[in-house]
This record gives sequence, C-alpha cells and structure tokens, in this order.
Amino acid sequence: MPARLIARRSLFTCLLALFASTCQAAVVECSLNTDRSQFGSQLELAIDGDACAQFSVGFLFYTQQEYEQSRLWYASAAEQGVTRAAFELALLYRDHLLDDPGAERVRWMNMAAEQGLVHAQIELAFDYIENPGDSAERVRVMSWLEQAAQQGDVKAMYLLGWLYGNDASGVQDMASDDELGMHFSLADDKALYWTCQAAERDDADAQMSLSDAYSYGRGTRVNQVQRRLWLERAASNGSEEARQWLDTSDMAWYSRLERWVKWQLVDETARCPDEAMAAFSE
Repeated sequence: MPARLIARRSLFTCLLALFASTCQAAVVECSLNTDRSQFGSQLELAIDGDACAQFSVGFLFYTQQEYEQSRLWYASAAEQGVTRAAFELALLYRDHLLDDPGAERVRWMNMAAEQGLVHAQIELAFDYIENPGDSAERVRVMSWLEQAAQQGDVKAMYLLGWLYGNDASGVQDMASDDELGMHFSLADDKALYWTCQAAERDDADAQMSLSDAYSYGRGTRVNQVQRRLWLERAASNGSEEARQWLDTSDMAWYSRLERWVKWQLVDETARCPDEAMAAFSE
C-alpha cells in the first residue's frame, strides 16, 4: 500500500483554514425527521426557530413537491448553520426546481462547502473544472478537495489528482512567496499520488488516468504492461472506454491468440508508479 500522507506543518494548516472558513460559522448537526405524522409538531418547533426542525420541515415540503415552502425552511435552517440544508437548497436550484436569477445555487453551495460538506465541495470542484477561474479560486477548490481526500473521499482524490496534473486547471506561474499557490501548483508526482489513491480504491476514472500515464509517460516511464493491467481494472469497474480499448474482436484470430499467449507470461499486478510514492516522502 502507498505510504500515508505526511502531516503538514501547523502554519500551513492555519492558512488552509482561512480558505475553508470552517471556523467562521457555528455548524449545527441535525438528524432528519422524515415522519409525516410528526409534521405538526415539527412545524411548531420550526416556527419557534428550531434549526433542525426547520430542516426537517423543508424536507417534508420537498417530498410533497412544494418547493417554494421547502426553500423558505431550508434557508432558515441554513442561516442557522445546518450545512445539509444549504446543500439541499442548492440542489433545488441545480435541478431547476426553483428559478435561479441570481446564482443562488452557487451561493448556497459555497456556504455548505465552506462549512466542510464534502458533497458540496465536489460539486464546486466540477464547476471549476468545467469553467476554470483564477488562481485564488483554484487554490480554494483544491484545498477543499485535499481535506476531503485526506478524510478518504475517493472522488475527491481523483479530482485532486486531475487538477494537479492538468495544464488547463489554473495559473502555472506562482509567486515564490505564495505558499498555498506553490503547494497547489501543477505537479506530476502529486497528480500521480492522488490518482493512484483513488485507483487503488477502484475508481474507474482514476484507473483510466493511470493507464494513460503509463501509456504516454506522463510523470512516469512508459510501461505497456501496467497500462494494460490498469485498463483491465477499470473495465472490471464498469468503464466502457476501458472495455473498448481492450476489445480485440476486429483482430485476426491468430493475432488474438498470440497476444493471449504473451499475456499469460506476464507475472505482474497493477501498481502505482514509483514517482507517485515519492510525492509525500520525507
């Protein structure tokens, strides 16, 4: 297994906290009450200002497709620190159940992300990948992803690796005194590390990315055996693209037989590039 990520310095942790803003608002943890028989009592509590009751009432209105009422109660709960309420409200706008004339989806999604909700952080990371912004936005998104990845979120690992390795993901030239900017600047070894973390946890997209790295020598040496092994793992995890690459049905039977015989002599398993393991070594 790959080496664990080494602990970051306390100063750097404080800098990341400035971007995450997790200490600036009191987060309220709630258990969602979905029992419609208790709607009346929940509504009374919600009117009295109980944040968790407001969240539950918002959800119950949502199940009845009363989205405007759902919006009102979710917003009340979110303003009191119920992170999940902010996220659910953002989804109402994302799914076009409410009109969004003023970027309300992004506003509520950011609130949830800044309070540490991984689902919201990943949603905003996809937004950034589809429409890259400036270096400050890139640092903010990658700091969220890094926190989520360190907590074991596989999709965050994959997206973090993609951003570390993609030339179109942000500004390449960073000031030498910009510690956060330098930390999140393009780096093939970090891209490989996080991609491999996700690939070993059976994320098919990450496995395809590792296959490409071995195929083209991105950050590591070309290795067609490892390329094939990661393709096979991606295919077994549902990647149609990997299955197409592995498909030999258009080859002559003797060519397929020759390839099969050669493959039986391979005595390797899919592994991470050595360069990935060096990314966080002391």
